Amino acid sequence: MRKILFALALGLSSASGLAVAQEFKMGYVSLERILVDSVPAKKARADLEVRFKAREKALDQKAASIRANQQGYEKESPKLSEAQRKEREADLTNSMEAFNVERSEFEEELAQAQSQMLKSLLAKADATIKVLAEQEGFDFVVQEAVYIKPAYDLTVRVLEKMR
Repeated sequence: MRKILFALALGLSSASGLAVAQEFKMGYVSLERILVDSVPAKKARADLEVRFKAREKALDQKAASIRANQQGYEKESPKLSEAQRKEREADLTNSMEAFNVERSEFEEELAQAQSQMLKSLLAKADATIKVLAEQEGFDFVVQEAVYIKPAYDLTVRVLEKMR
């Protein structure tokens, strides 16, 4: 039985040796460069900026207004009655709480939009890489490597196809 298994293993290794003798084509794609330099990535970042810039600016203005109100309160506090101080403190506290809720909602929406953008870009990149690999007969394409010879780098070609 051992001899049969040995013969079978020897036969399989010989057959796989023949397959290795054929050309094995491998490539590498820098996903980081795709996410930074590709046309769809640049467009997606610009779209996100347009979509969220006005809200971010409004939040910055609210924060500045709250700071100004707090500074005004601190200057006027010694001159105010106890009731006036409590009223102003309550107003400041309510303003800060409302601002913090609004800021959290904004950051959550922005993070979701960025995550969706990244997911979409990765799907486009993967599809482009697969098409390129199939068209040019690549057997293996990696997206991360410690070292890669420049001759195996397909990143520029993927970037061109993603235009």
